[in-house]
Amino acid sequence: MKIIADDRDLLSDNGLDEMQKTYAYKLAFKCFKALYWSVFALSLIMFFLAITEESLIFSIAALVIELVDCIIYVVFGAKASKVGAMNPKFAQNMAKPSVIISYFVLAVIYTIMYIKNFMKDGDFFFIFFGIYLLIFCGHFIALGFISKKNNKVIEETEED
Repeated sequence: MKIIADDRDLLSDNGLDEMQKTYAYKLAFKCFKALYWSVFALSLIMFFLAITEESLIFSIAALVIELVDCIIYVVFGAKASKVGAMNPKFAQNMAKPSVIISYFVLAVIYTIMYIKNFMKDGDFFFIFFGIYLLIFCGHFIALGFISKKNNKVIEETEED
């Protein structure tokens, strides 16, 4: 059951000519980019509020928001990579084994550091911030593998 019919939705391209569709898609892409970075900033701000206010609710909300933000970003990358539509410079850089390994090493270091600090102080902030950083590193690791697929698609397309 749909609340709004497809032909009455602001984000529908129904009834638009090719020029209007192109403009709408470019605008939607810019809005998606702005939304991604805004939500990322919001989750980070919420996390700093959680530190100052010692709020479990802010910590959990920041984790959920960051997780959803990263999942949407990775899904976008995965779908774009199927047709080789990722930003070429981004895809070339992220697909480098050194970049993927660096994020993996960073995730391991963060995990060890925050678990060690949690064991020492018993402050749950260390666990929450460790999870936050693991989400952040994990989505870049996933994007590294997705970028490899994107580059492979582009290479196959160029061969044909």
